[in-house]
Formats: sequence, C-alpha cells, structure tokens
Amino acid sequence: MTDRLLRMYVAFIAILMIAPIAIVVGTSLNTAAYLSFPPAGFSVKWYGQVLADSTWRDSLWLSLQIGAAVSVLSTALGVVAALGLRSANNAISSALQTFFLSPLMLPTVLIGLALMQFYQSLGIKASIMTVTLGQLLIACPYVIRLVLASFVGIDTRLERAASILGADSFRVFRYVTFPLIRHAVLAGMLFSFIVSLDDVNIALFLSDTHTTPLPVQLFSYIEQNADSLGAAAASLLIMLACIAVLICDRLVGIEWLFGAKQHSINE
Repeated sequence: MTDRLLRMYVAFIAILMIAPIAIVVGTSLNTAAYLSFPPAGFSVKWYGQVLADSTWRDSLWLSLQIGAAVSVLSTALGVVAALGLRSANNAISSALQTFFLSPLMLPTVLIGLALMQFYQSLGIKASIMTVTLGQLLIACPYVIRLVLASFVGIDTRLERAASILGADSFRVFRYVTFPLIRHAVLAGMLFSFIVSLDDVNIALFLSDTHTTPLPVQLFSYIEQNADSLGAAAASLLIMLACIAVLICDRLVGIEWLFGAKQHSINE
C-alpha cells in the first residue's frame, strides 16, 4: 500500500513538471497562429520562421556563445574554489562555502539589479561581458557544490602516495585528482550551460538592444504577442536544455548532474 501511494505521488509530481512543457511544445506545433491547446493541426512552420528571422537567430547564437563562456569559466573557477575549500580547515571551509553558495539564496532579480547599478557606477556599458559575468555568479556555485561532493569518494592516500613518489601539485591534480572528479566537473559544466541558457532576470538587466540573448528576446516578444511563434522559440530553449541533459546522461550519468552519485576508489 505504501509503495503504491509513493508511486502515485511520484507520478503526480512528474505530471505537474512535464505537463506545462508538453503544452508549450504542443502549442508550438499548432497550425493556427494563435495559442491553443490541443493544437488544431500539426506543423513545424513556426520553427522555420524562428530560425529564418535574423533577430531570433542572432539571439539564439548569442545565447549559445554566452552559455559556452559561462560553462567554461564557471568550471575553471569552481574547480579551483573547490580545491581550495577542500584544503582549508573546517571552520574556514564552512564559512567560505556559505559565501560562495550565497548567490543561490538570493533572487536573481536582485542580483541583476545590483549588478546593473554596479556596472553603471563604474561606467561599464551592457555587453556580452556583463551578461557573462552576471550569469557566472549563479552558475559557479553549482560547479563548486558538485565538485565538493565528488571529493567524498576520493581516498586522499592516493594523492599523498603520488606526492611521496615525487609528483608536484600539478601532476598530482592532473594524474590522480582530476580523473577521480572528472564526472562531477563535466556535469558541472553542462549544468552551468543550462543555468545560463535558462536565465532571464540577470540577462534582462545586463543586456541592451544590441546584446539580447534568446530568453530576453522571448520575454520581450511575449509581452506584446501571444502566438505559436513565441511557443516555438520557447521550445527551442527546452530542446537545448534537454540535449545538454542527454549529453550528461550519456557521458557520465544523470546522477552526477544532481550530485546523487559518488565514485568510491574501488569503483
């Protein structure tokens, strides 16, 4: 009885999560120009219009560029920060972890507004750089958290043995530590890309008419229009996120994306 109730509860939560996405995708395939579900007919013409329009196409390309930059930078900084937190004593490490993860506790609207005022006070104009640095604040904590979790399954005796045998710190990291945490690093990189791709609030404050990522372009569009074209653009974002999750699942396993799996030294 308990197992049946648990399965029903899980199925109910899954439906609540998947149904809105399915409706958006279904609406994007509608033959009618106006939003309606179920669709009057099925067509992919709205996707063709999105990709044919230079405004949408440029916004999509810009989002991919920013997402790639955020994923690379957040991974590099997150791994270095995690290594430093690991070597620090418990009191300092705990305080620094709270500091590094604090952006996740704040509304992204507040972060975007604060960064906009900060950049304006320094005379820095909105650009790809401002959006990238802003999204870096909310992407880097995920990498730190995943990499720190991966350290749980590492036997530190391996690293000490490598040092005793004459390996310097860089060689120890390259040949011993990194192979053991590579799954978490890759998962953090892909998750950072998804976070960047999904961000609207920070990009909205830090972009301008010449720097408009796809989520901001979509937000501006649906303020004035409610049609299947907007649903097609939203579906493209959903598809990109799903592709990133699928890549993570194929390469390292979906469990690593949520820090639910740790590799022990015996695996």
